[in-house]
Amino acid sequence: MRFWGWGEDAFAGEAPAAALAWLTRELGGLGDPAPHVALQDVCVGESALPGALRERFGEILRDDHAARVRHARGKSYPDLVRQRAGDALDAPDAVLTPRGHDEVRAVLQACVAAGVAVVPFGGGTSVVGGLEPLRGAHAAVISLDLGALDAVELLDERSRLVVAGAGLRVAELEARVRERGLTLGHFPQSFEYVSVGGCAATRSAGQASTGYGRFEELVQGVRLAAPAGDLDLAPRPASAAGPELRRMVVGSEGVLGAITQVALRLRTAPEYERYEGWMFSSFEAGAEALRDVVQSGVAPDVARLSDEAETRSNLGMAGLGSVAGAALRGYVKARRVGGGCLAVVGWDGTEEVVRARRAGTTERLRAGGGAQLGQQFGRAWQRSRFHGPYLRDHVMDHGLFVETLETATTWANLHHLYRVVASALAGHAQIVGCHVSHLYPTGASLYFMFLDRARRGEEIEQWRAAKRAACDAIVAGGGTITHHHAVGVDHVPWMAAEAGDTGLDALRALKAQLDPASVMNPGKLLPAG
Repeated sequence: MRFWGWGEDAFAGEAPAAALAWLTRELGGLGDPAPHVALQDVCVGESALPGALRERFGEILRDDHAARVRHARGKSYPDLVRQRAGDALDAPDAVLTPRGHDEVRAVLQACVAAGVAVVPFGGGTSVVGGLEPLRGAHAAVISLDLGALDAVELLDERSRLVVAGAGLRVAELEARVRERGLTLGHFPQSFEYVSVGGCAATRSAGQASTGYGRFEELVQGVRLAAPAGDLDLAPRPASAAGPELRRMVVGSEGVLGAITQVALRLRTAPEYERYEGWMFSSFEAGAEALRDVVQSGVAPDVARLSDEAETRSNLGMAGLGSVAGAALRGYVKARRVGGGCLAVVGWDGTEEVVRARRAGTTERLRAGGGAQLGQQFGRAWQRSRFHGPYLRDHVMDHGLFVETLETATTWANLHHLYRVVASALAGHAQIVGCHVSHLYPTGASLYFMFLDRARRGEEIEQWRAAKRAACDAIVAGGGTITHHHAVGVDHVPWMAAEAGDTGLDALRALKAQLDPASVMNPGKLLPAG
């Protein structure tokens, strides 16, 4: 991964000229150019790692400049602003790369003895400050890179179960199980880089989670190395033996220990896929149609609905503001749909099964006033589904402030929450859009994008003001503070509203039991008690 942005140079490409032209018109101009510094020009502080640790773990320890910079942060907007400016003064004092569970356990025990904080590191894709190298009460901090724990330890085709090391990339796992005709079905936007353990630690949701389920639904077993001991929770289809401990580990964000192994449910890999576009007259009408679809039991695997602003942004930035845009408007007008909210729906399976499922979905979407646009827009979404973070890097190069955040609520509250959060963000950004991307029988997610010219030298303050306004609106409006990005550092101030005082006390008690010296990922998930 690039230390200053997303992914790799070979896959980045250039920002479409149409996107920059559209943004220039909408924002009244771009910002001041904001190039990133070179790796060698990033400033890091002097390592404070105790000598005893350095000597004990020399084989798996790196404290060179490049390793410390690349493990200093994740990929949130504040992370990238600091990295691009060359500010990594708080970089971890060293990076340790254990090669197995027992070595992870040895590292944790040594860090407890030496009073060193530990930040577990998987794919490096956190967008909520989950990898920020906070030291807490400790004098030093290490990044615990789990990338070497990348084995597929068991592939049980009869049980449709795979057991994998936490450091294995999800894309690599998907490739391996596809060779056996199976699929995990988990495709977050970070799919190409995120790790199995990272998905478990953050309760990830993928783009096809409406059909395949969220990551916590896929997890059948998990192994955790905690400072106080191991939790080894074997995969079982179901159990009535008390509260489910694996659900306490999944979503724990590294504050209880380091996840080293995950057992996951698989399905038969699809032989056929079909993705297509639809248009609705309004966001409310489209959301109501999707509610009907999921509550009628005919939901597709992928269902995404953009509001008017996001639809306009997506078409404008893709260069569809002229000939293709006129063609689209004509297509919609001919079908007597008066608005502009684009939806993408998709199904996986055998061709026969997809045909049958599609018929049920189509009937409900038509009844909800939707107009079919064909497969052109579905295919376009498939081609670009993992490319959004690269576009963010490009617009940051041009001095723009761009961020996303997400929430979820019940169907009865969805439109209220949408309006209050969009209104809160409108006071902080010229462009604000939203889409629904995950459907449940009881509700749905809302994913907001907001963009403006960056205030040079005040980028973090600008971001913080927008984030605070939106999160306050989410809490007041009855939404969850995070649907799939996790808590990290960014959402900690709102965890009391999410979990309640008694709930936080219970989580703190669990942490005190598993991590009594409080070395694991300080400052994340839990507010100070």
